[in-house]
Amino acid sequence: MTRAALPLSGWTISFDLWGTLITHGDRQAASAWRVTEFGRVLDAYGHHPAPEVLSQIVRSTRDEAAHQQQTTGAQPHVRAQVGAVLDELAVDRGAAGLMDLLVAVHTHAVLRACPQPVPGMIAVLDEVKSAGGRLVLTSNTLATPPDVHRLLLADLGLLGLFDDVLFSGDLGVAKPHPDVFAAVAERAHSPLGRIVHVGDDPLTDVDGALSAGCHALHYNPHRARTRPCVPDFADPAELSALLICLCGAPDSKLISRSDSHD
Repeated sequence: MTRAALPLSGWTISFDLWGTLITHGDRQAASAWRVTEFGRVLDAYGHHPAPEVLSQIVRSTRDEAAHQQQTTGAQPHVRAQVGAVLDELAVDRGAAGLMDLLVAVHTHAVLRACPQPVPGMIAVLDEVKSAGGRLVLTSNTLATPPDVHRLLLADLGLLGLFDDVLFSGDLGVAKPHPDVFAAVAERAHSPLGRIVHVGDDPLTDVDGALSAGCHALHYNPHRARTRPCVPDFADPAELSALLICLCGAPDSKLISRSDSHD
């Protein structure tokens, strides 16, 4: 007797990380620690910016880098972000050891936020694997480089659950750029039309996946306004059935780029 194929066999299920699989944690704590430690390092080098000025510069520099990433898919280099802060402060980047110390602070601040898995999402990952899906993590990185992300994922017990992990910091390009999703397809040896990307950001996750020729599911826990014709879900417990329904449907029922503009 021929064994029935698993419902997600032949499909790659790609997951966003921040806000989808793990929480952002206490962002204020992370930001405050970054600014405090920046101040201590600069003070040791003879520079004494007012805390409120330093905070504003660090925040605005990060916001600008994030905006460029989200709107163009450009991947900002961590050292360039730190260098932009020093330029705003009129501090010489070339002081021995200064950049390395500030980069260490900048890249590890996120750990002070103590992010945790979104409740119910680890069970979903297990269900996707059990249903035969190839499980991929597809995440943008900004201030936190891939190596620190991997340490965080290992600490949370998530790293070993994925068949592949793709970070924008390694790829040199970020969601919503279609090259990110092309990399997912290439490494999975899969056509783009057999990839479903799951994420919480309408621009980088939903629009990015659709524009690349993938399918998209919007994690929408607050039931905010979403894209027409794009399925969304608020409770992770809904996701497995939604995936199986989509991946088992005729092609005409799958959510593709052409459907997203109806």
